[in-house]
Amino acid sequence: MMRFGALSLTLLSLALADAAAAQQIYRHEPAKGLIRAGQKILVDDGRCPRGQILEVTGGTNPSLRARQGQSTERERRCIPRG
Repeated sequence: MMRFGALSLTLLSLALADAAAAQQIYRHEPAKGLIRAGQKILVDDGRCPRGQILEVTGGTNPSLRARQGQSTERERRCIPRG
């Protein structure tokens, strides 16, 4: 009986983790400062061809360049929907 409970708990945990990993799709690209550096989001704003979606990777804030020594711009690319 205890094995059944542990197995059920494990399966439930995996199901919840999978649901939490589902990525939100934005209609518009978020404003500067709302995406962490390196964070990837999906944006469906019509810029990409049919069957593709825009993937935006967050950059660092250029105003922090003096304190941190470098900054990077956001990266944008069209990827297949999946």
